[in-house]
Amino acid sequence: MGIHQFDTASIHSDVKEIYKKKIFTVRTGKEGKEITCLGGTIWITQEGDGIDRILTLGDIYQSRIPGDIIIEGLDHSRIRISPLQKVEVIKDCHNRTQSH
Repeated sequence: MGIHQFDTASIHSDVKEIYKKKIFTVRTGKEGKEITCLGGTIWITQEGDGIDRILTLGDIYQSRIPGDIIIEGLDHSRIRISPLQKVEVIKDCHNRTQSH
């Protein structure tokens, strides 16, 4: 079983083929990563998270903590690796003052 490492910090989005029983390590960096399963089935876990996940077609894992993401192909799979999209809060409706 081989281990392949790649870092997509300088690439907006990267599509990778993951073959059955192959393991990939993705470095998250400061911005985090989003892993989208484009086909097949993958096992995914992240250093510091402690939760194993199974992703199939259309499933998305969003890394919000630092730590390597380990991905294993449970069958021949395709994934897309993108920087985590930041969400900006424009208006917080829960903190409004109510007057009676």
